[in-house]
Amino acid sequence: GWDSCLVVNEERVVLGRLRGDAFDGDPDRTAEAAMQAGPSTVRPNEALDALAKRMREKRVGSIVVTTSDGRLV
Repeated sequence: GWDSCLVVNEERVVLGRLRGDAFDGDPDRTAEAAMQAGPSTVRPNEALDALAKRMREKRVGSIVVTTSDGRLV
């Protein structure tokens, strides 16, 4: 039931996101070639009410939470 997957390096730094048709097609295509690079992220200390409002306004259904150096939380 998952519809997206984050791509991280050895240090858990978020490099990109795989979505939708990235899972279909050429089985030899690399994650790097199929991913959307540099997904939008937020910090763990961001106020939830402000974040939820911004996500509603931009019609964003999910967001990636990382540390300031880009490591997945």
